Amino acid sequence: MDTALREYPEIVRAYFGKVIPSNDNKFSALNSAVWSGGSFIYVPEGVEVEMPLQAYFRINAENMGQFERTLIIADKGSKVHYIEGCSAPVYSTDSLHSAVVEIVVKESARVTYTTIQNWSNNVFNLVTKRAVVEAEGHMEWIDGNIGSRLTMKYPAVVMVGPKASGEVLSVAYAGEGQHQDAGAKMTHAAPETTSKIVSKSISKDGGDLATAASPGRR
Repeated sequence: MDTALREYPEIVRAYFGKVIPSNDNKFSALNSAVWSGGSFIYVPEGVEVEMPLQAYFRINAENMGQFERTLIIADKGSKVHYIEGCSAPVYSTDSLHSAVVEIVVKESARVTYTTIQNWSNNVFNLVTKRAVVEAEGHMEWIDGNIGSRLTMKYPAVVMVGPKASGEVLSVAYAGEGQHQDAGAKMTHAAPETTSKIVSKSISKDGGDLATAASPGRR
């Protein structure tokens, strides 16, 4: 993201903070104030990226805060699959991961965003992820959460164009000392939009789970 802001400032400024404004919630406000690093992807009109794009986020120090920002724009008729991995060594003190992910899916474009979250059990994982989908576009979140002490994450799809669609597959595992609060949210803000949410969770050895799926509004 830092490089994108220098080399493609007009694109970044056109979309940054438009899907998730700084006043959306207290964690998006914190991220907007101190963000550093992250991923920026712009897929031009009609381009289909054949191989998945991958990123890996890691916390390598104690008492650390990580506030990356991810911005993906899939232009009209384009297609892209982004895979994100997260992990950290085990430390005796706590760390905070508070990321913001904004995705813009233009007309007839398709985006798949896959996350495998395996933070160590000293990490508090508080993330805001949202996509806006235009006419006949499709957004798919594949969200796996098996790590962290606490995760709060509800990938969202806002369908603003006719025949837009969204899909979320959410899988969470909570072991001893873990709390996983995961699910999905769909907002139907245009006619003939469709969505699908599949949310599965496993609790073992006293792990806490809270899952929810919201169909939003039509």
